[in-house]
Amino acid sequence: MTKSRIDEIDVLKGISIIAVLIIHTTGIAVSDLDKSSLSYIVFAVLNRFSQFAVPAFIFASSMLLMYNYGDSNDWKLFYKKRFKNVLLPYIVWTIIYGIYLYVIYNEPLKSILTVENLFFGGMFYHLYFIVIIVQLYVLFPVLLYIYKLINKNRYTILMSIVIFQIADIFLFKYVISRYYQNSSLLFITYISFIIAGMYIGENMREWGKYYDKKLLNLFFAVIVFGYLFVDISLKVFANKQIDSNLYNIYYYAFTLLASLFFFALSTKILNYHALSGLLASTGKLSFGIYLSHPLFLDIAKHFLTTGNQYLYDIYILLIFIMIYAISYFFAKFLKKHKFATVVIGK
Repeated sequence: MTKSRIDEIDVLKGISIIAVLIIHTTGIAVSDLDKSSLSYIVFAVLNRFSQFAVPAFIFASSMLLMYNYGDSNDWKLFYKKRFKNVLLPYIVWTIIYGIYLYVIYNEPLKSILTVENLFFGGMFYHLYFIVIIVQLYVLFPVLLYIYKLINKNRYTILMSIVIFQIADIFLFKYVISRYYQNSSLLFITYISFIIAGMYIGENMREWGKYYDKKLLNLFFAVIVFGYLFVDISLKVFANKQIDSNLYNIYYYAFTLLASLFFFALSTKILNYHALSGLLASTGKLSFGIYLSHPLFLDIAKHFLTTGNQYLYDIYILLIFIMIYAISYFFAKFLKKHKFATVVIGK
């Protein structure tokens, strides 16, 4: 049986899905604009700083799994719910995007109906996230067993986060990459977020008080590592040579700290009812927004363009607002119908 809903997790998911929308809308500008322009710098910084979005979702999912199922033994019911709420929407949207590619882009069926597209989230650029979540759900009993072995106190958890993430980086670099190149599809890439999420999910109420005292420290840590990650990312965008190990350190430190910070901030945001109401509502609809927004964004790019460079910044802002509004109300509309679970999950 699931426990009461955690409002701050809905707020965190709301912040995270907005960050996803920022990544995808600013990505248009990053690919279009001259790299020497001020607008490019602004949009590139926004794009990279928002990279905590998917890790934060995995962090939040791990928290919820641990909070609701950390002491569960009814894995049959657990998997049944996960299939209905995740796999069915994945199947539906894989079909939708496949039809879209066939009709709009005239993609041949042989390039659409591939194993990668059908089973590994390759039909459209955002569906890889569902593959990660499915791995998290399938392996959760195993992860729970490992977690209980390493969970002695917060220091063993911290050490495990560092050791497991380093082990993942080297495992992929020297072993897995010989056979498979896409690390973003593997759950172990996000192992630090999973462990951290499970720990906080187990200690949800106690950590609320701890966060309250550490919010300012987290903020400064996010700013420092955010700056380092953005700086090294801009060098990558400029095709400059970088130290890949340094990039990994900055990425994981920034995205994990940002996930922790925005979760802590979410508890504060709950005191501001108008803002928390919007973010919590967005968070509750986040799965539907995530699944649908690339379709609306791609359609918008076909019909809305500007040749005026002075209006380009406004154009990107309007695209963001429009896609946020359309995907939000689309998901909200579907939620009212019985078939909503099949399309956008619970």
